[in-house]
Parts: sequence; structure tokens; C-alpha cells
Amino acid sequence: MPTWWTTAYYEFIKYSRMRSVLIILIALPLLLILLLGSAFDTEIKPAKVALYHADQGEMSASIDSFWSDEAIKPYVKVLNAQSENEVRDLVREGIADYGVFIPENFSGELMAGETAKWSTFEGRYEEKNIAAAAIVNKYMATVNLQLAAMEILGPELGTGNHASQSQAGAGEPQIETKNLGTGDNQSFGKTTAIQYYSVAYLIMFLLYGGMTATIALLNQREAGTLQRMYAIPGSFRAIVFGIIFGGVMLSVLQAAIIVAFTTLVYGVEWGHNFGAIALTCLLTTIAGAGLAITISSFVRSKKTTQTLFTIIVFSMTFLSGGMITGIEKMVGGIDEFTLNHWANESLRAVMSGADTSNIWNGIGILGAIALCMTIIAVIRLPKVVKQHA
Repeated sequence: MPTWWTTAYYEFIKYSRMRSVLIILIALPLLLILLLGSAFDTEIKPAKVALYHADQGEMSASIDSFWSDEAIKPYVKVLNAQSENEVRDLVREGIADYGVFIPENFSGELMAGETAKWSTFEGRYEEKNIAAAAIVNKYMATVNLQLAAMEILGPELGTGNHASQSQAGAGEPQIETKNLGTGDNQSFGKTTAIQYYSVAYLIMFLLYGGMTATIALLNQREAGTLQRMYAIPGSFRAIVFGIIFGGVMLSVLQAAIIVAFTTLVYGVEWGHNFGAIALTCLLTTIAGAGLAITISSFVRSKKTTQTLFTIIVFSMTFLSGGMITGIEKMVGGIDEFTLNHWANESLRAVMSGADTSNIWNGIGILGAIALCMTIIAVIRLPKVVKQHA
């Protein structure tokens, strides 16, 4: 097995056993994404309505048509129950946001001109109760309007016509809704809040992931390990490259876990161009490693390297809007000189389904930055790995 691969493999194993590193690089960004994505999430989600329809009378078909109509699906999601008690239980346990029970004598009482109503059960969230109640009230208002017309104009409207018009009412828009989290003129652009912060903190912590390789080199230099490796037969450059590549492997794992976890657990839609996502993450990691090596070659102290690198990454994240949305409009285009900006733009373009040219434009600029950082890092690398260089 080549020397560099053996070194990289054992470096990766070492990182995988360091719980503090895994918590900082993987658990912390996932927590930040959840907190900020949830706090600023203004996307309207359908209310889950537990429904038990016991009526088998003349209005049964109209009611079934109403609850299955495509027009109400953006606002309510129906959970079918088997009894009135089950409806209550689903609402009480928080499984459903709202409950509706349609009694078996509803059609009979309605057609007889008696007071007929559905039993409703409110849930924990007021906004969900309002949305679901608006849907129910829309149907009842349509039914009452038709009954009033029958009373005034006579039976020529007929129950059949009444039912069909009630069904037609179900197809009309129930509520006017807008998603404050999307749109070209909104704070988060064409992405939702959780998509926005998933990208911002994935890139930020990938840069930190790139720093782990530099810290490993500095630790081994201070411990004298690199000097002993320099004396053994074999390529010293291959060993150094293996240590750096071990850090890159950790960042690959980091990116894979964050993308997979946010997709499966948080429901983040990353788009379908996984090749562009992978390349963006890889270039970000390479650029982060190059930046860390360059910094350490000048300051030659692990603590100072960590401090300066943290300040630079924090500043780039801030300027690119990763902490305050819209800040990039206030800094006069300075954000375009940061790594984060081009990485963020590439990933958000993938998320929003933008043209391939827009995606690869951002990746191309990010690649150029990564290449420049790599060249500088290679030139300055002897200052990092040699004790008295």
C-alpha cells in the first residue's frame, strides 16, 4: 500500500475516534441549522386534520369529494380516523392539528331544515386551527347558501344540483397564502430558511474541516514526530501529503453526513445535481486546508493559527450572509471576495434548479480560488513541516 494512503488511512481513523472533533465539525452545524432554520422558517405547512365521516346520506358524496379535492391539499392533510374517539385522541396526542367528526345523521338533519353541524376539535397551534376552521367554514357556507337558494327559488334546484354545486365549491381556492421564505425579493432568495442555513453552515464547517490537517501537521511537528519521519526510509512528502489527505477524508465524511442528515431528518431539498454538490464541498475543503497551511507558515504557532483562521472564516461567513441575511447588500460587494460566497451561490443554485451555467460559474470561480490557495500552500509548506525552516 502506498505510503501516503497508509498515512491518510490512520489519520482518518485517529479523527474518527476524537469525539470532540466530531461534535464540533458534525453535530454543531446540524444543531445550528436546526435552530436558525426553524427560527426563521415562515413556510406555510398544511394542517393535519383527523377526519371521521360517518354520514352515508345524500350529502356523503359531496363531503367525500370536498375532502379529497386537490384545491385544499396545500392547506390541510387529511388523516382518516375510525371513530369520533380516535379523532379526539389524535388531536390530544398532537398527531393531528385539528379534528373533524361528521355525524351519521348530518344529511338527514340538513335536508329536513334542522340545525346540522360537524363536531370539530382544536389542537395546540392557533394558526393551524384557523387554517383548518377556514376550510370547514368554507364548505358549510357553500351548503347553507345552496339551502337558502332552494328555500327561496323552490325545489327546482334539487338535491342533485345542490350536491354538485357543493362539490364545485370545494374546487375553489379556500385561503390565500404566501410563503415569506421564498421568492426573488425575499431575504432567503429562492430557498427556504432551512435550505439557506444548511448551505451556510455546511460551507463554514467544511472550512474548519480543512484546518484539521494543518493542526495535525503542527501537532506532529511540535511533538517531533515529523522529524523522526524525515529520517526514516521513504518519501517524506508522501507522508505529509497523507496527513493532509486524512483531513480531507474527514471533511468528505463530514459533508456526506450533514447533507444526508438534513435531507432525511430536516427535509432539506438539496436538488438533484449531486456531482456539483460534491465538487463544491471538495473545493471548499481544499481551499480551507490551503488557507490554514498558509496562515500557519507565517505564524508558526498552533494556537495563533487557530485564532487567525477562526477570525477569517467567521468574517467570511458573516460577510457572505451566513449569519445575517441581506448583509451582503450592505457591504458593497465585499462578499464576492470570500470563499463562502461562491460556494454558497453554487449550492443554492443547485437547490433552486438554476441553469447549469449559473452553477458552474460559481464552481469555476471557487475552483480558481482553491487552486491559488493550493499553490501558495505548497510553496509555504516547508515552513510548516520543518522545525527550523
